[in-house]
Amino acid sequence: MDPKEPSRHLIGQTIADTYRVLGLLGTGGMGGVFEAEHVATGELVAIKVLHAAQAQDETARKRFHQEAWATGAIGHPNLCAVLDMGTLPDGSPYLVMERLFGETLSERQRREQELPIQDVIAIVRQVLAGLGAAHEHGVLHRDIKPENVFLAEQHGFPAMAKLLDFGVSKVLASGPSGEWEERSALTKAGMVMGTPYYLSPEQARALRDLDPRADLYACGVMLYELLTGERPFVAHNYDALLLRILQGNPTPPSALRPSIWPELEAVVLKAMARERHERYASATELSRALASARDRAGGGS
Repeated sequence: MDPKEPSRHLIGQTIADTYRVLGLLGTGGMGGVFEAEHVATGELVAIKVLHAAQAQDETARKRFHQEAWATGAIGHPNLCAVLDMGTLPDGSPYLVMERLFGETLSERQRREQELPIQDVIAIVRQVLAGLGAAHEHGVLHRDIKPENVFLAEQHGFPAMAKLLDFGVSKVLASGPSGEWEERSALTKAGMVMGTPYYLSPEQARALRDLDPRADLYACGVMLYELLTGERPFVAHNYDALLLRILQGNPTPPSALRPSIWPELEAVVLKAMARERHERYASATELSRALASARDRAGGGS
């Protein structure tokens, strides 16, 4: 069996005498996600398993366990809940998570092309609620993007946005002067973590002194993309993209979608400010600014 492939042999087996694996939901570079049911209750769950090859890497294992701690300790409705964790007989760690039904935000965007402005605000404010809880626990996500937001069905109620994948998260602690310091040592100097299009300028520089405003910048990029259908910075290669993030200025969103309110455009551009001190200071502050822009534009509650 290829160690880089998900453990398909798990299908039909029972993990820890508790979870019967029903099928493979998806796979990525680090592992696979399986659908399973609790043998006693019949409850459906999702089980994320680290690839066997990745399980041999100490840093990968630590990141996997950090993801479990990050989401499990926070316990917010706008984050995907981690219910259990363990290790398979071959040494591969696994996480048991709530089984979500619905679609990712990126899938909805591709399907609808132009999302209603009110929906964009409502979804991003839910993301910010979960992100704010993570920040309060000293956790930076570092990979905010539409692919990592899941719109979970709720039996007749509007879909709930859930922030996924804390696999490249960074655990921080607030220092005595209020500055943020890295609590874990999983990031080395010069490492660039996250999806390039959503990197903040300080991430593009591979700086280590990150704080929550890096995630808020990514939320600004996501807002820009959801509202206009385009990313603020694109380039023909990775290095050119980083240069644009560091030196470029995005086209005003209203130039791409004239129906965007000036109040909302101002919020998006402030969230994406190149200098950290010019951005919103917290997820709560950005969420309130979005609500205020909506209300000032006559958008209602």
